[in-house]
Amino acid sequence: MDLGLTGKVAIVGGGSDGLGFAIADRLLTEGAFVTIFARRAEKVAAAAAQLADKYGREQILGLAADCSVDADIERVTAATLERFGPAVHVLVTNDGGPPIRRICELTDDVWLTAFERHFFYVVRSVRATLPHMTTEGGSILNVVSGVAQRPAVGMAAPATVWSAVIGYAQTLALEAGPHNINVNTLLTGYFDTPLIAKTIDRQPELSKTRLGSGLPMGRIGQPREFADLVGALVSPNLRFVTGAVVPVDGGASIGMGVSFDSAAASK
Repeated sequence: MDLGLTGKVAIVGGGSDGLGFAIADRLLTEGAFVTIFARRAEKVAAAAAQLADKYGREQILGLAADCSVDADIERVTAATLERFGPAVHVLVTNDGGPPIRRICELTDDVWLTAFERHFFYVVRSVRATLPHMTTEGGSILNVVSGVAQRPAVGMAAPATVWSAVIGYAQTLALEAGPHNINVNTLLTGYFDTPLIAKTIDRQPELSKTRLGSGLPMGRIGQPREFADLVGALVSPNLRFVTGAVVPVDGGASIGMGVSFDSAAASK
């Protein structure tokens, strides 16, 4: 199926690894021109080189930029327009998450940093990009954690910040819809990314198998599975889908994969 992304211009945050890299790879497969950015210059350069070897250097632009710095967001947009032309058709916001701490440990500085890095990143990216989405329309997609709808102990900052992103995105969908721009949000579950690897390193009792065993699908997801859905949602073919908040979590949001023996329960 042709997603209609050939020749379109996309900006993907956090594109040096994990879900962001998989998204960039998927969009490039469809013939899009893609800018990726992340904070660490060496990782962005390596990711861009890998994608350039696969798709051609003319298709990819890699930039070191801090999503919490307004000037950096403006620079990413300006460099994208200079490299690929006068329009941006796809914006994917994606960047890690706030720290995992109990509420009593969250100082004002931690809260302010969390909102600066993760909520205002979305606001500033939209502000920089929206004026350059053409009369043919465009797509804005935000990647946030599923804790926005399924809070957990220690997840107050992520749950709060991502909930704010969802509210902002749905309001933006109302305002951008008349301009043929759709806005959607994907809620992530467990995926086989460097972030999960770091979590497992910090908590040796965890493993990919254990994390996946409690899910209805019985496993954690692969980044390409997430990227395939992103490709569809930012396609002009699905422009009518807007304001959606979609869990991509192997069924975690509908319940855990635990079964009960009805015969044993009746004894």
